[in-house]
Amino acid sequence: MIFNNISEAEKDPILGLTEEFKSDLNPKKINLSVGVYQDNDGNTPTLPSVIEAEKEILDQNISKTYKPIDGDKEFTEKSIQLVAGETIFSEIKKTSFGLNTPGGTGALRLTSDFLFQFSSKSKVWISNPSWPNHKPIFEASGFKVDTYPYFNNESNSIDFDNLISTIKKIPKGDVLVMHGCCHNPTGEDLKGDQWDEVSDIAKSNNLLVICDFAYQGLADSLDDDAAGVRKMLQNLDNLIICTSYSKNFGLYSERVGCLIYNSKFGSNYAPVLSHMKKTARSNYSNPPAHGSEIVKFILSHDSLRDKWEKDLSNIRDRIKNMRSLLARELKNERSSKDFSFIERQKGMFSYTGLSKEQVDALKKNYSIYIVNSGRINIAGITTHNSKYIAKAINEVI
Repeated sequence: MIFNNISEAEKDPILGLTEEFKSDLNPKKINLSVGVYQDNDGNTPTLPSVIEAEKEILDQNISKTYKPIDGDKEFTEKSIQLVAGETIFSEIKKTSFGLNTPGGTGALRLTSDFLFQFSSKSKVWISNPSWPNHKPIFEASGFKVDTYPYFNNESNSIDFDNLISTIKKIPKGDVLVMHGCCHNPTGEDLKGDQWDEVSDIAKSNNLLVICDFAYQGLADSLDDDAAGVRKMLQNLDNLIICTSYSKNFGLYSERVGCLIYNSKFGSNYAPVLSHMKKTARSNYSNPPAHGSEIVKFILSHDSLRDKWEKDLSNIRDRIKNMRSLLARELKNERSSKDFSFIERQKGMFSYTGLSKEQVDALKKNYSIYIVNSGRINIAGITTHNSKYIAKAINEVI
């Protein structure tokens, strides 16, 4: 039998740690691995604006019949509008389309499966480091995956010169994956002129850019976080954006995402949409609807949208406060390493520079769970555990 020849698969580098965390009996245990927002009590709350929207939707008694393959048109239009902003949206609304997908991961996998049908010889380039699931997603479709330099571990900043030098050498027709904001895992984002330079190279070298945009609103603001994506929308002839509503709406388990495609060439629109729908049909057939109904409802009602933006602001402020708190606690511990860069980084994650050996020691001696790369989820830090975390980090280094 085929099953007799299957060996146990490696655990997921992030979700596997959560399994270990759950079985840990230490009452002081802390999970800083999985990318989920937590409040100061360690809970992942449902946003008040989302609860209100769900109540309104329930009263409407909306049918549970299948959505179209590409999803609800109003939802996809609102998604494009949120990413592009009003001004750019008015310019691209006739040259863009969206597909409602099962989360941002579903958008990436749909993109990958679609592209491999028409460009199987292309190589996909991801940042080093990157989200651990990027490489498996593209390899699962059949692509070969390579990396471009992104982070300088010594300066704890973007290695922009080497990034540019490598991207210039990427062969024409290859695929370049960028993080729109809140780079996962480093928390370091490109600045305005840097986005221009990257998009200029991508355009002149005929590279297809995929922008993974999973954290809009978690760094500075909805508009500021979209600045790089909007530059690419204006500069590039073709762009694919994979958005997620897991973080900024707290809809983790609802699996809500949107694949957005924009092209300066009108003739691309219909063929690309038709094949993406065909690919989706053989993958997941139709998208889940409840989460996208929530997003659509909130974005369509000004009062609820205002409440959601306030909820999002509260999330963003707490993350920033925990960055400052951890940096301060580490300084108070007289740590031999300067961790002030943690305050500068954006979004939920920080690339701490901790080694695999130090990460192992944190888990073994303190029941603090961190990804092997040293990436920590800032949202897992609270006013209750920050001193414990800082003392433990100081001890292992």
